[in-house]
Amino acid sequence: MKFYCGIDLHATNSFLCVIDDKDNIFLKEKVKNDLGAILYALESFSPRPPVVVEATINWYWLVDGLQEAGFDVKLAHTMALYMITGAKIKTDRRDAFSLAKLLRLNAIPEAYIYPKDKRPIRDLLRKRKKVVNLRANAYGALRRVLLQHGIYGYSQAAIKSLTEEQLDQHLEHCATQAGCHLEVQRIRFYSYQIKTLENIILSSVDDDRGFELLQTIPGVGKILALTILYESGDIDRFQSAKQFCSYARVVPGIAQSGGISKRGRGSKQGNPHLKWAFCQAAALSVRYNTRIRKFKQRHLARRRSKAKKLVTLCIVAHKLATAAYNVLKDRVPFKQELMFGS
Repeated sequence: MKFYCGIDLHATNSFLCVIDDKDNIFLKEKVKNDLGAILYALESFSPRPPVVVEATINWYWLVDGLQEAGFDVKLAHTMALYMITGAKIKTDRRDAFSLAKLLRLNAIPEAYIYPKDKRPIRDLLRKRKKVVNLRANAYGALRRVLLQHGIYGYSQAAIKSLTEEQLDQHLEHCATQAGCHLEVQRIRFYSYQIKTLENIILSSVDDDRGFELLQTIPGVGKILALTILYESGDIDRFQSAKQFCSYARVVPGIAQSGGISKRGRGSKQGNPHLKWAFCQAAALSVRYNTRIRKFKQRHLARRRSKAKKLVTLCIVAHKLATAAYNVLKDRVPFKQELMFGS
């Protein structure tokens, strides 16, 4: 007799359900989030049943522990799982049973179990991205105050170097000055955090040929190269550049109605961190690479939609994602003349 185990993982406890190949339930139990307790609950089943765990925010410890104990573990993609089950009545016990049943049917929408040894750097890169966004918000808040008081002409680069004393020359009220001082202090603090994180990340990375090769792509520096490398994981898990670009969310969406097709933002499924990296690389490459800038201008001239700038930038990002896939797959430097023409 073969068994299948579904685990509905929560913050402090988990619901376990073990079924056989006829959906008979042999275990339905609530267990505290302790690896020893979960292993104890499953020890009576022989051979060890395959296990499926939903990819919640706290899956690391459970999946790692089960794998180290010799269990065959699958990680279920949360969004795809909801689309398959779509249950109107949702309980923890039903979720655990549904997971076990989908596992028996070999219908689990699998998420990638990212290698344990590479997660710390990937997670630190994501932390850096969050801090960069916080600093951008502080820039925006400071710039809005300046605009409200009729102070124009300050770019983001100029705002970076503003001091409290310089701001006080433009602003009269002490309350407004205090608010702007706070934003300047936030910008300094976030900049310090970003620099600290970058030093830790760059000093922790082993020599990697892929890291060097990715930097041959226009717009891709060290941090973006590491983001692409660590968010992609094993490049061989993607069967084609098309599949990789879809995962990276740089494939423009198409909306059709009445025989008319329009390109849009594309799907929200996939890896948002990869999309961010390729969009950043696209913006930088358009700014500093003449060949890619001409490529973008040719596409802009052919489009009439209101979102043509966004769509065109996405086309450049798609090109760069394709280049990244080929560079990592073939282990060769990027040749822009093959992708962007002369």
